Amino acid sequence: MSRSRFRRVAFLLLTSACATAPRPASEPASEPASGEGSGVAVAQNVRSEPRTRAHAFLSPSELIQRLQSSPVEYLIRDLESLEGMAPEQLLDFVWPYGPDPIEYPVVELTADGTRVVRPARFDSGAMALIEQAEPHYRARRYEEAEKLYTQALAKEPGNYLAALGLGDVALFSGDPKTALTRYEQATRLNPDDHRSYFFRATAFAQLGRFGEARDMYAWALALRPEHPYVTNAVTSNATRLGIQLQPRVLRPRTIARPEGKGVTVYVEAGSAWMVYGLCKAFWLGDEGHREEMTGERAYHRTDIEEFECLSMLGVAYSHREEGKPQDPALERFLRIAEEGYGKELIFYEVIARQAPHVALTLASDERERLHQYVLRYVLRYVLPLEAGSGDSTASR
Repeated sequence: MSRSRFRRVAFLLLTSACATAPRPASEPASEPASGEGSGVAVAQNVRSEPRTRAHAFLSPSELIQRLQSSPVEYLIRDLESLEGMAPEQLLDFVWPYGPDPIEYPVVELTADGTRVVRPARFDSGAMALIEQAEPHYRARRYEEAEKLYTQALAKEPGNYLAALGLGDVALFSGDPKTALTRYEQATRLNPDDHRSYFFRATAFAQLGRFGEARDMYAWALALRPEHPYVTNAVTSNATRLGIQLQPRVLRPRTIARPEGKGVTVYVEAGSAWMVYGLCKAFWLGDEGHREEMTGERAYHRTDIEEFECLSMLGVAYSHREEGKPQDPALERFLRIAEEGYGKELIFYEVIARQAPHVALTLASDERERLHQYVLRYVLRYVLPLEAGSGDSTASR
């Protein structure tokens, strides 16, 4: 099988998997909860469609046929003619950030097995004790803070924030071994908050257990993709961990937006991103396609839209003209898809920007694949692990 044909098959497998297995969406909380963040109103704003709605994605050639027969006017213009938007702004326009994440997320299973992300609900008395402990912690009065965190955990044994607080006082008192035990307790109490994995990575690094630190950083990023606290910590500790944080793969070179009575695609001349822009334009302009794929005629962002359009991008790039220069980023995209992690790449780099808790809605095996994606393609080994231990800075 030729390499071009192999790459096409890899993307056909990706489109098949994604078209038939969309995931359930998170839901907003029904009422406020103590200790929750500003993301209470919405946990996820990119919709996933029910598993019963499974349709094959269009191929690039099928897309072109539908565009040509559509009554909607689709225009193509050079990206350089787009006014008021610099190239570095395309990422935020095409894949804007969604609502603020829930500060303390937990996952609940509904009667039908759907995973729903909600704000954690804490005992008000326990939270009052934690609030009393915080000034002592910040002032490095760790013994006083520890007493209050201990009281909070005794009052509410399921309060994982108290367990995290106890881990913090141990860590900054110079006892990373005890800190690790307490952070592990917090993980058992709530395995869906990235913080406990992040702090476990810090403790492992201080203990000189760098492989385990990398694994915990990977879990933190799997649960909260591209979280700046985590990526900054990884960058700060990269030399000792023997890893390098890899740059993101997908940076769009096109946008589609309604203009006048039709939809205009702005695209970099000669770019393989042309087909992605046309696909996005079709989603904006064709009510019938939206209804076929989602059951609704009104436009709203969906994971199906992104999987369809990015899969078309991969197929189109793998069929580029002989001798045409390679695009390093799209070469990485193809390689990741060939190795079976195209779906995880799209979840990590695209869907999670617009739905910050999307990973929490995944089943355990799918979560593990996202974790493996981060280990393989985000936290790449570049040097032998350095022996010994040292400090690791953690951000609260």
